[in-house]
Amino acid sequence: MKSTALLAALLSVLAMSAQAQNIERVKLTDNDLTCKQIFGEIGQMDGMIARANQPVAVATQPPAGAGDGGQGAAIGAGVAGAVAQTALARSGGFGGFGGFGGGIGGGLGGMFGGIAQQAMNSQAQQQQANAQAAAQQAQMQAQQNQMVGQQAQGRKEHLTGMFLSKGCKMSDVQ
Repeated sequence: MKSTALLAALLSVLAMSAQAQNIERVKLTDNDLTCKQIFGEIGQMDGMIARANQPVAVATQPPAGAGDGGQGAAIGAGVAGAVAQTALARSGGFGGFGGFGGGIGGGLGGMFGGIAQQAMNSQAQQQQANAQAAAQQAQMQAQQNQMVGQQAQGRKEHLTGMFLSKGCKMSDVQ
């Protein structure tokens, strides 16, 4: 459980520290660009816009027993308890105490079943926390991509205006 909280905190810190790339719309050196260089930068902006518009993939895997309302964890715990109870009953209990051993076996079976159920519940909670952290990171990445796409679009519009105002022609750059 502590590792889940640590992982979630680490992911949020990394996501906040990974600032989106800042694209300047206008640069002081823009007037020094040739028609071919302007056209090349327009192509770069087109590529950045295309990458920014790609959907952010989130790798999600449903937690164990997520679709069965927790029945999978309960069944697993019951099986573990039954196995422990059967093993103790077949061994004859503790030193041949007969019925006493079966009672202890039942108690230990219940205890082992409870421990197994707790472990499975903890694992399901950890998987859920990991999925939530991944979804948050994907949402932040999508927002950053949108911002980069808008900045690249602004730069492309500025460069296109420069291309036309300088009298550049497509035949000059091809």
